[in-house]
Amino acid sequence: MEKKTEGIYMLVDEVLQTFSEPYGEDIIEDVFITIENNNDFHRQYGDLGLELQPWVVNNWIGKYTKAIIGYRNLRVVDAKRSNLIKYYTKLIP
Repeated sequence: MEKKTEGIYMLVDEVLQTFSEPYGEDIIEDVFITIENNNDFHRQYGDLGLELQPWVVNNWIGKYTKAIIGYRNLRVVDAKRSNLIKYYTKLIP
């Protein structure tokens, strides 16, 4: 059985492949900026938002980013560069 959030996982995994390691502490905001600036990623994001609600997609993007790269939480900060989110969690290895 496919998880409802599997499409979000696949989107995050695809976006993360556009970055090189090591990731910076703002990787979650970087993922959202990449989604905003790439037509294909933005379309996928919009489709997922229609299916699951935008706030669900945003929460899971953060969770999956953290899980895929294996970092841990540092602190929550206001998003200054992305229009898709208001805040995000900075991550550290």
